[in-house]
Amino acid sequence: MVSYAIFTSSALFAGSADTNSITGSFYRTVVSTNTEQYAIVDSQKEVVTLYDKADHLIWATNVVLGLQAEPVMSERKIWGMQVYKDELWVNVGRGYAIVAIKTGGLKGFAQR
Repeated sequence: MVSYAIFTSSALFAGSADTNSITGSFYRTVVSTNTEQYAIVDSQKEVVTLYDKADHLIWATNVVLGLQAEPVMSERKIWGMQVYKDELWVNVGRGYAIVAIKTGGLKGFAQR
């Protein structure tokens, strides 16, 4: 069974700089080899942040907060991510939060 939901991104952007540091990250995924952009997950395993090749912040999204209304099976923490069809699929619980790479907006949620 797969479920999808659409979200607005205004409330999803992370504001705390201490949880978004590059050194405190858990997962790192290269988003684009051409632009050398990469995404990381903060130490709380809730926020995904996109950086450019010079380590400048492009956007940050609190994925766990954005999925608050969704019935996430298992723990509400990020445990991995990958690029699939020009979107960032973030593993949360037993599902995937779908994040737009260009904007950081949460596009939906799919669960197996």
